[in-house]
Amino acid sequence: MSVPIPVILCGRAAYVARSVIAGLQPEYEAGKSEIPSLLRGDGPPVEVAKNLGTKNYSKTPAAVLLGAGYQDADIAAMREACRDESRVPWLRPDLSKPSPPLGPEYGKAVVQRVKSRLEELRRDGKINADGVYFF
Repeated sequence: MSVPIPVILCGRAAYVARSVIAGLQPEYEAGKSEIPSLLRGDGPPVEVAKNLGTKNYSKTPAAVLLGAGYQDADIAAMREACRDESRVPWLRPDLSKPSPPLGPEYGKAVVQRVKSRLEELRRDGKINADGVYFF
């Protein structure tokens, strides 16, 4: 089995995050915390109690995954905070694509779309470069 690829997962609904985290494993290892510090490879400046991820900060994240609860202004603020640190793709949901209602099926649909987009970015050589992509 290959080593999991670390990603930062940012979501507003814990029950959706749990489903997405479970679906991403074992290929991807999801965590959520202070993004700039994680992108530098430093780990979080303090342990965050709400962190639902693995808390394995031994490797620099390969991507930032954003949930549908984040608006353009939220994403712009997060990216600005990481302006000098980000060398990874940021993935956000394409809200024009149909999705199941919130619940277990929603999480499964997100996982499928995220994995597909990450594989596409890897194949296209864009996995190690900053940018925003829809899934």
